[in-house]
Amino acid sequence: MKRCLALLIATLVPSALCAQETAPNWPGLATSGLSTVYVLDDTGVETSGKLLRLNPDALVLLVNGAERRFEAARVRRIQRRGDSLRNGAIIGAIVGVAMGIVTAGISDCPGSNAGGSCPGSRATLFVVSTGVYAAIGTGIDALIPGRTTLYEAPPKPPSTGRDGSVPPAHRGRAAVNLSFRW
Repeated sequence: MKRCLALLIATLVPSALCAQETAPNWPGLATSGLSTVYVLDDTGVETSGKLLRLNPDALVLLVNGAERRFEAARVRRIQRRGDSLRNGAIIGAIVGVAMGIVTAGISDCPGSNAGGSCPGSRATLFVVSTGVYAAIGTGIDALIPGRTTLYEAPPKPPSTGRDGSVPPAHRGRAAVNLSFRW
């Protein structure tokens, strides 16, 4: 779903806005504005460093004061530190809406008529609760720095034998992948 949405957005964005220093093999990745990136190669080794250059066939990182070149065919994933705080704000706002409904429903009205109808006070409690919990969610999300994936290589198809058959290791395999992210 995320890839489809990203593809849709990328096709709808005018080309003048995409005119950055980007090599054709690295869609959506530009050297300007990036500090530390994490590169996962095809052997499963992750390397972190400052992104120096993007070439059509490779990328170059500054790792511990030395330049290190990664061939495009060997790079599986590139990530940067940090993620959007939007998801924390959304989760906090959802909790705030639920708590605001409960709080507004059980609260007493100010003044002499404590059991009466006071829509202004209840609406204020609801709005304040939503805002406070959205701020709490944003703060919690800011305390937990995540990573944003900038590039991910397409999966390689399984290798075939001389007769075109798939090796037994890839035949009939089922997999379940489950992940949770906060």
